[in-house]
Amino acid sequence: MVGEVNKIIFNMLISGQGAYLPEIGTLYIERQGARKIASNKLMNPRNIVRFTSQVQATSLVEEIAKIANCEVAQAQDIYDRWRAKTQVGNSVTIEGVGKLTDKSFAVESGFNKTINPQGVKTIIVRRHKSHAWLFILSGVCIVVALGIFAFLLWGDAPKTIVTAPAVTEQPAPAEVVAEPTDSLSAVEGTTSTAESTEPAEVVEPTPTSREYAHYVVMGIFSEEANATRAAEQVKSKIVDADCVIRPFKNKHMVTVFGSDSRAECNTFAKSYLDIYPDLWIYDNK
Repeated sequence: MVGEVNKIIFNMLISGQGAYLPEIGTLYIERQGARKIASNKLMNPRNIVRFTSQVQATSLVEEIAKIANCEVAQAQDIYDRWRAKTQVGNSVTIEGVGKLTDKSFAVESGFNKTINPQGVKTIIVRRHKSHAWLFILSGVCIVVALGIFAFLLWGDAPKTIVTAPAVTEQPAPAEVVAEPTDSLSAVEGTTSTAESTEPAEVVEPTPTSREYAHYVVMGIFSEEANATRAAEQVKSKIVDADCVIRPFKNKHMVTVFGSDSRAECNTFAKSYLDIYPDLWIYDNK
């Protein structure tokens, strides 16, 4: 009789429903995740038998009555006799399953293999040595190499050629005044530092002897003195600039390059976008 009741408890547990032992408590199986047991050791996920004094499963008496096809009173008598033979003090021994002592349940090895067919294993976690210093060293080397490359490429070069999209044609507006990159103001009615002081003696650039079909324009100024200063500034920044001040609708247009080929004008303008980003092409009609 004791063996049959033990088998009923066994089947109730492995089925996942658990077993409530009247006046004792409930036994049930719980899935436990991986658990760290040392700094470099993990116990793999496994099933364990838990105990609680609360009623959280089907009563063993009801299960006996159902399996034995008997009355509940008779099933209660079977349970009482089973309990008298398996319980000693605060311990209940269930052969084939384990032993309950107070509120702690120790699983037998055979039952443990049944609920953990893959076994209970200890996983060794191997820590890899940090190679962060290699990444730091590589980063430093890359920065140094880029610095050397930049110095060789731009350090002694007379100009910087910047790859940029083709210059879009910008028709010269009648009343727009282009402003040079230095602090020279060419807008009508605007007072600048250069205009508020006595201008230094400058030499007006001499126009070239021939006319071109296209020009690269730096800006249009209302005052001729401002146009002259802008032309001097361009010549100081662009060594191969051909600065010419041309009349344009009662104003003064400063061109820095001229050619019969629009493609050549575009190439010239793109080469100096980093210095004068507002260069545009004027078609001499």
